[in-house]
Amino acid sequence: MKEVDFYILSKDDVESTMVFVCKLSEKAYKMKKSINILTPNHSFSEKLSELLWGFKKESFLPNTIKISKEKELSNSISITHNGDLLNDSDVLINLSDQDLDNYMRANRLIEIIPNNEELKKQARIKYKEYKESNYDVRSHNIK
Repeated sequence: MKEVDFYILSKDDVESTMVFVCKLSEKAYKMKKSINILTPNHSFSEKLSELLWGFKKESFLPNTIKISKEKELSNSISITHNGDLLNDSDVLINLSDQDLDNYMRANRLIEIIPNNEELKKQARIKYKEYKESNYDVRSHNIK
């Protein structure tokens, strides 16, 4: 059964969201999981990529911004804003508002929800849809 985790953040700013994504990515990367990150736009992808490369002084998280169907490095995190470019992965971190029914090729989907009432409302709809599709859905409040 596919897993879906909703992480509801205590803050509503882009920087906090990106830092949290880096933390999740680092954890999955250390577990040798393949990771896709779906972003809202190319500019966001570029900023996140830069943050991942310099996330910690003592280490970095290798990543590529995927803009075509070309194969990326096998041991790097793949970032894109185009759902059509997603490939199979262990983990898909969704930062976009795209409908993921066609892209659910990951074993685990992570939905990041900033502390914003409109985004929470949208997340509740997604939560219900995933539940109805028999996914194993969990929710986590992040302080």
